[in-house]
Amino acid sequence: MNKGNTGKAVPGGDWIHLRRLEAHCILGVHPSERNQARPVWMDVSLECDIRAAAKSDRLEDTLNYELIEAEIVGVAKKGQFKLVEALAEGVAQVCLEHSQVLAVRVVVEKPGALPLTQSVAVEILRRK
Repeated sequence: MNKGNTGKAVPGGDWIHLRRLEAHCILGVHPSERNQARPVWMDVSLECDIRAAAKSDRLEDTLNYELIEAEIVGVAKKGQFKLVEALAEGVAQVCLEHSQVLAVRVVVEKPGALPLTQSVAVEILRRK
């Protein structure tokens, strides 16, 4: 990371992306949506400094995105969400618990949410 005018570390713009992560969860406000888990798709982008891992080429020097994937799926499975927004926020918060993650962008896509639309998606960006 470089230093900005304030002397604080400024993110270098490195991102790790988990694309089209599929999870199943209770998601929706209608009674018919509350009975059975449905598939949702998520794109999760994690801002972190990956220079040490890029230089060393060692697994222990990078963010454990296998663990993060499992945690995201866990959030979805445990939750009983009414709103796509709530699921997105839960995913963002679990990602930000990792010290290396400076920011997270989460897109949650709910297929078949509306009769004339293929899917509805919510995108959020959260920073530490």
